[in-house]
Amino acid sequence: MEEAKVVIITGASRGIGRALALNCARLGWNVVVNYRANDRQAEETIGEINALGGRSISVKADVSRSDDVEALIGGSISHFGRIDAVINNAGVGAIVRLEDLTGSSFETTLRINLVSAFLVSQAAIPHMKQRGGRLIFMSSGAARSGGRISAAYAASKAGLEGLMHYYAANLLGHRITANAIAPSLIKSDMVNEMTLPPLDQLPLGRLGQPDEIWPAVRMILETEYLTGQTVHINAGRYMS
Repeated sequence: MEEAKVVIITGASRGIGRALALNCARLGWNVVVNYRANDRQAEETIGEINALGGRSISVKADVSRSDDVEALIGGSISHFGRIDAVINNAGVGAIVRLEDLTGSSFETTLRINLVSAFLVSQAAIPHMKQRGGRLIFMSSGAARSGGRISAAYAASKAGLEGLMHYYAANLLGHRITANAIAPSLIKSDMVNEMTLPPLDQLPLGRLGQPDEIWPAVRMILETEYLTGQTVHINAGRYMS
């Protein structure tokens, strides 16, 4: 029997991250549920995975910090013995007006949204080189449109796609692919805090649901011939 593959999902205790964790478990992957602060939500996610018959662990780690990332990767290897995919989903998106943006808040957003993805990917790649693997970066339509959240958020998401392109170009010989997903207006805590257009002005008359990100992620996980691409999921609100 083939050994189950292992995926690390950052920011997996809620929202899109939780939806991806549950769907990976349904696909038969072992799941490392990373989270930063909310123990209760992380344990709820683990409980749901267990109820599906999946195998998972939760690792509390601030992935914007190198020492925490070392603990995340070390704990994953210690428990499961391998890493086959990383979904860099952790991020923040505080709404900040241009005139209120400071250097400090800008740097904080970049560290959480962009530097974290670099740190986790760099630490995981050596464990993928033997078998191949998948790097997935959770971008946003804001990487191209600027969005409604903040300059820091838009810049961090654009940076994620640049990082993804670098890895895609430089890991071809190791059978490691790198791709990005760019959702827009998916129901989440962040979107709930935004001033949104009336629902009847949205392409489908509704927000997207976290589970609607999964088909694109599954395609990336299962397709070795796809790398260096950004998949946009926004019901046609932004067309690339």
